[in-house]
Amino acid sequence: MRPITNSADALPQTSVSELSRRIGDKQAEPYQARIATSVREAIRRGRSGAVLAPTGSGKSLLAAGAAEDAINLGKPILVLHPDVSLLRQNYAQFQSVPAVKGAQTAFYVAKNEVIGDGPMVRNSLDADVIPATNMSLVNKLDDEEFLSSLDRFGKRGGVVLIDEGHKAAADELANVLSRVAHAGGSGIVLTATPFRTDGKDPLDAFGASIEHDLIDVATYDEVLATGRTVPTKFDIATGEFEAHLGTDAVRLIESAFLALLAENKSVDQASQQAFSRFFKEGASEGDKAIAALIVAAVTRIWAKRAAKAALAMIHCDSVEFARELSGSIAQESLPAEHPRAGEKPRVAFVVAGEIRVWRNGAEEGLKGSEPIGRKIKRDDLLDAARAGSFDILVNVNALGVGTDVPQTDLNILACQERSIGPVKQISGRGERAHKASGKTHQVFVDVGNSILRIFSDIDAMRRNDPERCRRQVRALAAPIREQFEAWFDKDPSLREQIEERQRQIRLRMGEGDGEQYDDPLDPTMEIGNEDTLPVPKPFAAGLMVTGMRRYDSETKKFSSRVALFCDLQEFGLYDKDAAPDLPRWLVATHDERTGAQQAFLCKTQDVARKYVAFVGIRHDGDYESANPTDKQRKFLRSLQQAQPLALPWLTDFAHPSSATHMSAAIDLLKDRAGLLARLLNVAAVRLVERATGSHSLQPDLRSIVLDRPNQLTPQRRDLLAAYCRLRQRFADLYPYAFGGKASAFSITTFDPSVLPEIKGIVANTSIRFFIIDNAEKEEQLRPSLAEGLIKSSIVAVGPKGPTEQWIRQKAGFGRHDEAARAREQIFRQALHDLADGSLTRDQSLNITLSRTEYLEIAAATPGKELVRAMPSAVMNLMLLIGGESGAPLPEEQVSLIQEAIPANRTELAIPFSLPRLCARYAQQPVPAQKKVLKDLEKAATFKKNRDAYLISQTNVVPQDRRVRA
Repeated sequence: MRPITNSADALPQTSVSELSRRIGDKQAEPYQARIATSVREAIRRGRSGAVLAPTGSGKSLLAAGAAEDAINLGKPILVLHPDVSLLRQNYAQFQSVPAVKGAQTAFYVAKNEVIGDGPMVRNSLDADVIPATNMSLVNKLDDEEFLSSLDRFGKRGGVVLIDEGHKAAADELANVLSRVAHAGGSGIVLTATPFRTDGKDPLDAFGASIEHDLIDVATYDEVLATGRTVPTKFDIATGEFEAHLGTDAVRLIESAFLALLAENKSVDQASQQAFSRFFKEGASEGDKAIAALIVAAVTRIWAKRAAKAALAMIHCDSVEFARELSGSIAQESLPAEHPRAGEKPRVAFVVAGEIRVWRNGAEEGLKGSEPIGRKIKRDDLLDAARAGSFDILVNVNALGVGTDVPQTDLNILACQERSIGPVKQISGRGERAHKASGKTHQVFVDVGNSILRIFSDIDAMRRNDPERCRRQVRALAAPIREQFEAWFDKDPSLREQIEERQRQIRLRMGEGDGEQYDDPLDPTMEIGNEDTLPVPKPFAAGLMVTGMRRYDSETKKFSSRVALFCDLQEFGLYDKDAAPDLPRWLVATHDERTGAQQAFLCKTQDVARKYVAFVGIRHDGDYESANPTDKQRKFLRSLQQAQPLALPWLTDFAHPSSATHMSAAIDLLKDRAGLLARLLNVAAVRLVERATGSHSLQPDLRSIVLDRPNQLTPQRRDLLAAYCRLRQRFADLYPYAFGGKASAFSITTFDPSVLPEIKGIVANTSIRFFIIDNAEKEEQLRPSLAEGLIKSSIVAVGPKGPTEQWIRQKAGFGRHDEAARAREQIFRQALHDLADGSLTRDQSLNITLSRTEYLEIAAATPGKELVRAMPSAVMNLMLLIGGESGAPLPEEQVSLIQEAIPANRTELAIPFSLPRLCARYAQQPVPAQKKVLKDLEKAATFKKNRDAYLISQTNVVPQDRRVRA
């Protein structure tokens, strides 16, 4: 990572009151004057960096000031724009500055674009001021003269000012910037949203970064205080939108998003096309029906808010959607509270290369008298909108950065945008002040959970809980996050709306969950009668205990049986909003004589008592009525003091009132290995088994992978959260379990759209929530995922329980049918047959070779099959671990053979990791699997026969000797 050499903390500390500057015909605001001073100093020093300023803060004026300062400092300036509309806007501001207006100016724009009224100099970097669009430069990368002119520009100390810098990180443009940088030029970025989901940075070419090389920052509050912008009132209409569509349509839309992700689309691409698939040409009748529902829902949402709106912008995710929506709204009538009540709204449909207008319910030209079909220019349309000629502008990516129509006071985000940059830019279209209309705020309507996700991400960072937010937000520099915090804080109703939306999601996710998560009683279970059922006694807050002692006539000793009851609500494993129908009690039992431990998840305490009775813990009236002795009381106090890690758990510890109660309490605390911790661990395993629907999970579970996490039911989600909290507590109480890795556990998902409620599974714990959101990272994790599945230390769960086939695909396993699993089991058994004895603690095995056999492996050449069965099988295993290289990796096995040869060792034990071998085997194509398996079985048969022969020889030799004697 690049060192933070110029952080926000190191920004110029000039007092605002000391700054004053006039740029052209405008008096700069104090923050603009401060930033202009910082930019001038950066130009003078040739420093590269970024200026962060909210939408509506006047970046055009800052660009004009930078051009003026560059000219005065004798340096040429290349001003880059994402499109020609923003270029025109900035150039108009340049014309108000005498020094810039009189400077030699050249343009890089499309051939059919004309800028200004006078003659234009085109395609020259030898001028003083060069306004350009990004693509006009990229298109000249094959021109050697252009590349040479970039070198000359850099040698002159040229400055590249990149307006809306978040739009300027494409690889081709980076080649342009690198050429300037290598020749000695510098780069300055102006932007309100300095982040991209692809992680690219336009300042990379200059050896700087937007996050770490901040020249200056205009805060949200100081821009708002000048009256240039207005605050945003958020209107989360997602629940309203979904109510119009219905549950089935909502789930289909979410499925469409996940399908796009499965096609290796980015989060941006998938979210921007969430509705579009239903509007495509050739869509099915079902998709067309959903498209009609989407249009009707957005139309109703607009109509409900239209009365108070001067101008609305509606932002769609496809041209087809926008076109249908425009036609639909054009047929509506303005509501009764509107100044033109009863009339048809004036609607403009705006996309790149196409603009259409509806008035009085019919399509017409821009000025009414113009014929339909004549091409309408974007700037002419925006001029008409600023003049009050429209009520609604419907667009797809055409009214973003640089669009200045300050009358806009209603912004409707009619898509499922996940990325924070586009959402903030779209909101910025309505944040500009408009004094003529007395606009005090804009209403920003969200129909697709966009604000919910961004708010939750920013709020998680505010609460120092980075694991609960997306990677793109975790990477934001503090000044950038503060802009978003201020944006949200100006609307005090937002948090309440977010909480209501989260409640709606929980209710929707809980629909139709009829699964039974508790352990049901079997009528055939022998539990005795009510008089013999154990009576649990208070142990600590949320914990109860019972037990019994029995005399073993064989060992002549007493042994105990103990049951620990956990009230999941009182113990804090469920939160206050947990699903009400969840099982309440978790009980774990321990038999001292046999060492057997079991756990059960039960609806009621009564059911839990019956399970305890079933495993043999019965009520003993005589022992129950006996009082604890003073010696026992003293012993218990000493045990409590000797268990400092357990003390925080034992809040409201109940002093035992009977001999049974005392005996059970002592048993839980006396064991130095921690019986209390071990019982809670057994209980945790049962809890996660019921939460995931899996069986025979191991205590050292390392990760739970969520498939379709947003469709998890509240019950399954709350049980997983309870497991995470119990796992956390177990790690606090028993930190040295599993080799000191008791808390080395995570929740993982491959779905980057995961909702905040799902991330809440790990809330208030140190457990990490991982989102695998790119193909490269997924590929890197595939080996560990495969080994984890083999070792059963990773389990995958979806809305309906285990999703084995899906996770096997993620692990790279070739086949998922019964035949594939059978081959994998035979492979594992063949390894056991070939190995020396049982597995080691870390699931490794050894295969012993004679000197002749390991020498044959050492002499092997690639592609040549070995003759003997044992070396052939071991060589195949080494190649299996070697991956795609076609030769064994120079790891432990190769090193051991190389060391054994000069030492003349008669035998050599070759170690292998069983999980790694099994994982690599499962990832192979079927023909390769069959070949490896055939060789292994042949070697196992050879080893079996050889071992039998050697044993027979050891039995025969002594008999011969006795005969001779």
